[in-house]
Amino acid sequence: WFDEFKDFFDGYAGVNLGDKWNFINTDGKIISDTWYDWVYNFDDGYAAVQLDNKLNLIDRNGKRVSNTWYNWVDYFHNGYARVRLNNKWNFVDKNGKLISDTWFDWVDYFHNGYAKVELDDKLNLIDRNGKCVSNTWFDEIGYFCNGYARVKLNRKWNFIDTIGKCVSDTWYDWVYCFIDGYARVI
Repeated sequence: WFDEFKDFFDGYAGVNLGDKWNFINTDGKIISDTWYDWVYNFDDGYAAVQLDNKLNLIDRNGKRVSNTWYNWVDYFHNGYARVRLNNKWNFVDKNGKLISDTWFDWVDYFHNGYAKVELDDKLNLIDRNGKCVSNTWFDEIGYFCNGYARVKLNRKWNFIDTIGKCVSDTWYDWVYCFIDGYARVI
């Protein structure tokens, strides 16, 4: 009795009725009281939904993750979803809580507990609490590899540790990742 069916993903399929969308589970039960303008596929227990050109995420029970509707939402990756509002980026956890008080110009996904963030053309890493690792913002930054992240500032490279402290007083033309406690530098 639906106008259109999408394929099942993660145990749920999008269904269309009269230009509105919802989901059914494998028992054919509709999961949400709200019918949306569009629904995206479920992934790892969550799906993006669109209403009035704004997006949110819902769980398997049809409950919205956040009270805020965003311009864009991504799927959860390592426990956090990237969200964009008014051309600024942040993360929400699975309870819909923003992890940072700061809205960034861009954010990358979390890797090993840290995510790259950009603000005013400079980069930093934030932890899962939304706290910047370093007080310094860099021109380039890498993810932590064996406890250290490569950073570039004013055309020179160094490393920071997980508390944001530079490893060396010397800045180099190029640095390679630490392996077995050592890193090659040029």
